[in-house]
Amino acid sequence: MKELLRKTLCVLAGAMLLLGSVSVQASETPEKVTVIYGGSSWLGHYPAWVGIEKGLFQKHGLGVLFQNFYASSGRMGSLVAGDLDVAATGSISAIALMAAGSKGFMAFATPDSYATVEGIIANDNIKTIADLKGKRIAAPFASSAHVLVLDILEQHGLDPEKDLTLLNLKVNEMPAAMGSGEIDACAAWTPHFNKLLDMPGNHLLVDDTEFSLYKKYKLGPGPDLLVVRKEFAQKFPNTCKAFVKGYFEAVDMLINDPEESAKVLVKLTNLSMEDQMTVLQDISWIPGQEQRALMVDPGDFVTGMQQLAEFLVKHKQIDNAPAVQEWIVESMVP
Repeated sequence: MKELLRKTLCVLAGAMLLLGSVSVQASETPEKVTVIYGGSSWLGHYPAWVGIEKGLFQKHGLGVLFQNFYASSGRMGSLVAGDLDVAATGSISAIALMAAGSKGFMAFATPDSYATVEGIIANDNIKTIADLKGKRIAAPFASSAHVLVLDILEQHGLDPEKDLTLLNLKVNEMPAAMGSGEIDACAAWTPHFNKLLDMPGNHLLVDDTEFSLYKKYKLGPGPDLLVVRKEFAQKFPNTCKAFVKGYFEAVDMLINDPEESAKVLVKLTNLSMEDQMTVLQDISWIPGQEQRALMVDPGDFVTGMQQLAEFLVKHKQIDNAPAVQEWIVESMVP
């Protein structure tokens, strides 16, 4: 009788362990298996693209749909409107929405650091910043490139409203405008940055290393930021965790195997394999294990974002500096 009881208890204990295991697995199962991601050919979206192409999200039970946008402002508008779930964005667009009081999104990581794949490109007649006086220079307004232009002009005592003509132009329209002579210089980011530099007669005037906050804090004019729609994060926490795992496995792949990553990235950027490898060499990827120090404790990146917000107020790009810390969702930080 005792032996029968012992066997019964063993069977029950085994069943309980099995149920516990199933329960844990079930608790980690993504509530929603499809994530809509807002991207572009900009380097800040490389991890999402690599994750999709190499099946890294799929490992965690997710299908990720990559939707292209020309500018961060349009991408952020779609995110807040509920058409996207997760996105990477230039932080200026995010700060502008924060300043406007939008609470429809949260931020949880920064994927990269770059400084030499964005800058001002000029034709042969412009040798120095002072030579921009009286010329036509283009930048996508309300972007990191626009902020770079305003900062560089201020550093050199030029007034963008009096000393030159500053035009609002999309980066993909700049090669044609430079080629036709419609503009004399432009501020752009990769991959169009590389294409503009490859055009005869063009040369690099300055890059992000000349940005005033970069000189002081190593902070570019528009560092990349990963954001999530707030309602999505609240309703689907397991889906968000699975996305973060797949995303930062892709970051690890970009760090450890750039050549394999480049093979799939050329489909996104249309760069040659050689140019793609060159761009990858100019990027410092930030792995998942470093994110908590940047975003939460001590949160140096968030502190830098706050300084950038105050810089934007000074240059009349936004009316007030939001408290950036209020938009950080710590539960999603790796």
